[in-house]
Amino acid sequence: MQLVFALSDGRTVTGPRHGGEGGGLNVFRLDPDEYLVGIAGRSGQYIDSIQFMTNKRTSPVFGGRGGDRDFRIEVPGNAQVAGLAGRSGEFLDAVGLTFIRFRREFNSSFGGAPQLGQSTLAGGPGGADFFDQEIPDEARIVEVRVEAGEFVDAVQMVYAFPDGRPAEAARHGGEGGRAASFRLEPGEYIVGISGRCGKYVDSVRILTNRRMSPPFGGAGGERDYRIEVPDGNHVVGFIGRSGQFIDALGLAYARNPFQQREMRDRDDRDRDRNRRRDNN
Repeated sequence: MQLVFALSDGRTVTGPRHGGEGGGLNVFRLDPDEYLVGIAGRSGQYIDSIQFMTNKRTSPVFGGRGGDRDFRIEVPGNAQVAGLAGRSGEFLDAVGLTFIRFRREFNSSFGGAPQLGQSTLAGGPGGADFFDQEIPDEARIVEVRVEAGEFVDAVQMVYAFPDGRPAEAARHGGEGGRAASFRLEPGEYIVGISGRCGKYVDSVRILTNRRMSPPFGGAGGERDYRIEVPDGNHVVGFIGRSGQFIDALGLAYARNPFQQREMRDRDDRDRDRNRRRDNN
């Protein structure tokens, strides 16, 4: 199974292909105003059949007639499917969905972005999905709270409005670990995270436009990870999966008004410098 995405300029981006080499090819194409909201089908040891549900219709059934039980997975209201989750080998062993919520337009000071972007996730397959979605308009991240021991137990964003009032995002994860905090300076914003992960997120470091935080968490993990948001964007929240620990961690992001201002200021300085040089 595989998703294909369309960019705003008409170009397409093909997502990773999940599963084995067998089977006949089936394609379900969406209209420009159509989006996925769920899947349904039959499953047992493998995914026997699947249908795709959109805001407008349901696809034909793809697959066989077997399976021990019916399944139906729908994303929350005011959300659309953003990607696939699951397990695969020769066949599709298990399937699920990642999603992103529709958002009202940002305040103009935040570039007018219509919705948040979503990074990949680092970590294992367990836990329940979480997504920082109630992000205060006109607020910026001023603190990242991490509770960690051998693994990263919990994470939380703290925002501040222009008048200094704080606003806490939801806390994600379990109840263990030692509390730590990474505070951002005025003009500083988050552009990524890095660390070690395996079944859980073992450690995390916060990357900003100026520096890197100390590592929070343990020294274990099967592999390194590094997630950075696209140029011209900044982090506005966490996404991932959690239970007793942070099972997987990623980032929600939006266009960066701070960087846009910096670029405009730099362009103005370059124009002034060129004008003075031409006059001389």
